[in-house]
Amino acid sequence: MFSQIKSLHIYLILLVGTLIFSCENDQKSDYIYLEGDLSSIGWKNKGGFETNFPESNFARWGYIKGREVAIILYDTPEAANNFGQIAGEEQTEIIEQAKTDSDSGDSGSFYGPKVEKTGCRGFSGAALFRGECPRREPLYTVFKIDGNALVMFEPLRSEDNDLAAQRLQELLILLNESYKE
Repeated sequence: MFSQIKSLHIYLILLVGTLIFSCENDQKSDYIYLEGDLSSIGWKNKGGFETNFPESNFARWGYIKGREVAIILYDTPEAANNFGQIAGEEQTEIIEQAKTDSDSGDSGSFYGPKVEKTGCRGFSGAALFRGECPRREPLYTVFKIDGNALVMFEPLRSEDNDLAAQRLQELLILLNESYKE
C-alpha cells in the first residue's frame, strides 16, 4: 500500500513538473527585437509588403534555409499581441471551398480577403496568361507572436501545418537564445 502511494506521489510530481515546463515554453516573451536581431538567426531580408500593418514599425519577408518567413515588428509586445494577432490571422487565412467541375486552374484553396498574394508559382507563363495559378505565393499558414514580433511561416513542400508550427517554435527558441547573448 505504501509503495502504491509513493508511486502515485512520484507520478503526480512528474505530471505537475511536466505541466509547469510545458507552460513555461509556451509563454510569450517580452523581448523587444530590432531589425538586426533577425540576421543573427540566418534570416535574409528580400522584400516588403504592399499591406500596411497598423502600428508596425517593420514589415518584411525573407528566407531562412529555403523557407519564406515574414517578420513584422511592433513597438511593444502589447501592440504585437493586439495588432500582430489580427495581422497573423488575416495573412494566414485559408478558406476551404468545395471543388467544382469547371477547370479554373485553382487548387481548391481560397485565401481570405486580406491575404497578400504577391506572385504565382508552379505554372509556365502561358498558364499565367490564361489566369491559372495553382499556388499563390507566399502562402503563410502558421504564425506566432514573440515579444514585439509577429513571425509567419510558409511550410516547405514536405511539411504539413503541424510540422511547420513546430519549426516555427524552434526558430523562436533560436531567436530568444540569440537575443539573450
